[in-house]
Parts: sequence; C-alpha cells; structure tokens
Amino acid sequence: MTHTVTLLADHKGQTRPRVSGDEYFVDANIEITSYTEDGEVISASSLGLSTINAVMITGAETASGVAAERFVVELSTAGAYESASSFSLVGTTASSGAESANSDLGFIRVRVYGNL
Repeated sequence: MTHTVTLLADHKGQTRPRVSGDEYFVDANIEITSYTEDGEVISASSLGLSTINAVMITGAETASGVAAERFVVELSTAGAYESASSFSLVGTTASSGAESANSDLGFIRVRVYGNL
C-alpha cells in the first residue's frame, strides 16, 4: 500500500490542526497510489495529531473506476478505528463492489478530529 497525505490550508493559509471545542481537527487529501486489499492505514502522526477521535470522508476523486461513495473508514465489530492513533480507508470498485487491489484510487478528502 502506498499513499501520500497532504494537509489542506484553511482560510488563513494554515495547515496545522485547529481547535474545535475540546478537540483539534485537520482537513487532508490522502492520495492512494497503490492500493492493497487490506486497505490503507493512515496514522494520526501523518495528520499532525497524536490520537484520532472521529473521521469524516468529505470528498473523493473518481479514478480508475472507483466511485466516491465506495470509500469507507473501516471499523472493528466493536465500532473502533484501526487503533487510537490510526484509521483504515477501504475502497471498492463501482462495478463489482469488490476491493480494487494494486490500483491508483486517487484522492480521498477527510476531516479528522483528535488531540495533539
């Protein structure tokens, strides 16, 4: 699996996490250039955070036959993320619903809440 995380600037041009109540949040583009069937594990540290409390997918590029609505943040049967400091993105192809292995899935835009 290969991916690149790019933190997105806010209206002031800042890319670091920002405070929201008792948590911080960051907007980021995650470019998945070589996907594996296990999904992409994204670490909190790549987002400037130490822990992750919530992840929202706010958009996706349509690339290589993968539709935007086919990306999910994977949860355990207990409803937890990959760990307290990471989450896993899973993509499926629009036509078959099967995971798309070894392909460029393009950009997924996320908003992640957590602590520094």
